[in-house]
Amino acid sequence: MTRETFEQNYARIVPAHAYRENNGVGIYTIPAFSLYPEIDHGFSARSGGVSTGCFSSLNLSFTRPEQRELVEENYRIFCKAAEIPVESMVMDNYEHGTTVLLVDRNDCGKGYSKPPLPLCDGLVTDDPEVTLITGHADCMAFYFYDPVHRAIGLCHAGWRGALDRIGSEVIRMIRYGCKSDPQDIICGVGPSICPNCFEVGDDVADSFEVAFPQCNLRGVNQKGKATVDLWRVAAAQFMESGVKPENIHPMGVCTFEDTRLYSHRRDKGRTGGMAAFLRILKNT
Repeated sequence: MTRETFEQNYARIVPAHAYRENNGVGIYTIPAFSLYPEIDHGFSARSGGVSTGCFSSLNLSFTRPEQRELVEENYRIFCKAAEIPVESMVMDNYEHGTTVLLVDRNDCGKGYSKPPLPLCDGLVTDDPEVTLITGHADCMAFYFYDPVHRAIGLCHAGWRGALDRIGSEVIRMIRYGCKSDPQDIICGVGPSICPNCFEVGDDVADSFEVAFPQCNLRGVNQKGKATVDLWRVAAAQFMESGVKPENIHPMGVCTFEDTRLYSHRRDKGRTGGMAAFLRILKNT
């Protein structure tokens, strides 16, 4: 795909999100995904939990230096607000890589009430007993749904995973495990650090330019430092994998700028974590 073709296609993509609160718990959603009543999805804000200090208040990360019991209680609160069966959760065990696992009901509870999965940043399933969960605090959440085969995928896409095309790997796994056609798949991108706020070294920016020559992804901020547009990077790998531009739906919400969200960069590492979720509803 040429740069001109990509930019023409990317111009057709319109970011959109919705936000709601239930008992003080904030949840972001993608309007295009909400058109499908047979699935449910969302992304947690930081409000409504029991954590205090820099983790205030709905910290959903088990990797932060906080009592596990508090994080478990936050998950119970979040699941109640989002109407997720707690026992259905299957969590990623991210390492900023590109490993994607096919999971089913036998994996329910892993990472929460059971030992974690092997290291992985992406999850795929067609099992309605499963709720996919991934953790975030500036990194992108990629959502995938094939309405033909009722298959879903969710992943944690840090800059390293995005550079190495974890989005393409999730699509490959949905094709392999669920027989999906990429042209049927709709993709979403959750709240994450925006192009203006993602400052990087020249070496990182150079790596992205080499990996994604079709993208106008490099910028310069007010400090004269390089920036990278990860949202363009996401769209590029979706399109490369056969996803139609009209099926790509970023939320367009910046974790660094939106104080309703945790941000690892903004808060210099002293912060909590958020969770993305995606599931197939059993009774539809």
